[in-house]
Amino acid sequence: MTRRLNKSWEKAYLDEVHSPEGVDELRKAVRFGLQKKYKGLAETMFRYEFGPRFEDMQVMSQNTVPEVFLMRNGQCVWFEDPETSQIHCLPLVMKGGVNMYGKMVRWSPVPVGWTDTVRGRNMTMDRIRDMELDADNSVIMRNDLFGGNDEAYIDAMISELVDNTLTMNQLQLIAKAPFVFNVTEDNLLSAKNFYLAMSTDRPAIFTNALGEKPMPVLESTQMTIDPSLFELFDRFECQILEYIGFPCVPITKRAQQTVSEVDSNDEKIRVRRLEKLNQRQKAVERINELWGTDLKVVSVIDEMEMRMEDDADGP
Repeated sequence: MTRRLNKSWEKAYLDEVHSPEGVDELRKAVRFGLQKKYKGLAETMFRYEFGPRFEDMQVMSQNTVPEVFLMRNGQCVWFEDPETSQIHCLPLVMKGGVNMYGKMVRWSPVPVGWTDTVRGRNMTMDRIRDMELDADNSVIMRNDLFGGNDEAYIDAMISELVDNTLTMNQLQLIAKAPFVFNVTEDNLLSAKNFYLAMSTDRPAIFTNALGEKPMPVLESTQMTIDPSLFELFDRFECQILEYIGFPCVPITKRAQQTVSEVDSNDEKIRVRRLEKLNQRQKAVERINELWGTDLKVVSVIDEMEMRMEDDADGP
């Protein structure tokens, strides 16, 4: 808990809660790292083998499509550029009504970074944005059966992980530094700076303008770190990994489970992964049928597991 101080050195923000110095930066850093970790996993769960007529798309997207669009938007559209005969993959918007099943009848691709305000600056982007596509001249690929994105859920779980991490860091800091400060109103800022320096392993002595120093006094805090926090972190992480189809039973829980329980949990995750793979394979088959290409998609996890089984069986 922080205390608002009416001093000349205090920043005057209306009705804002001030976090200790460095906490906001730590929160951003932890969030950024976790986003790279889990979104990176989600975007590399499936590997595509491209052939001719996909070169432009690969160069422009740096081999990140379609998984980036599927993770963020839940679906994307594959289409052929009539001027270059190259095949591209982009997000889409509905351009027409829906059929009796509630599915889109017509749609248009949306080049990344394109908005109505930039119309006229890039003729190629304008031309692609104005294309009218349907089931006869394009293929919609869905992330799963419902065409739902993974990003919203992953971000929500990452928020829980960040709070969990900061709580553990705070408890570890308190457990390592069982002291209190005897301070006056005049040297309270010095005490805060002294504490922040110690919390970052920087030895320092702070004094105020009058030469007063904060005096840390050792006291027993009886502070212990609840081991359930680490289990909670594992649970949040498993929820993310299960959602994207990645095997994730923690080592601690796996050791307590029977073989059948472990297999049952892995099978539920595998079903989720195969559901997503099935949607991609259906789209790939339609793409190859429509344009005579040789596009392929494989599940990276299942491919790795098959190799491990082959290695275990031996020659």
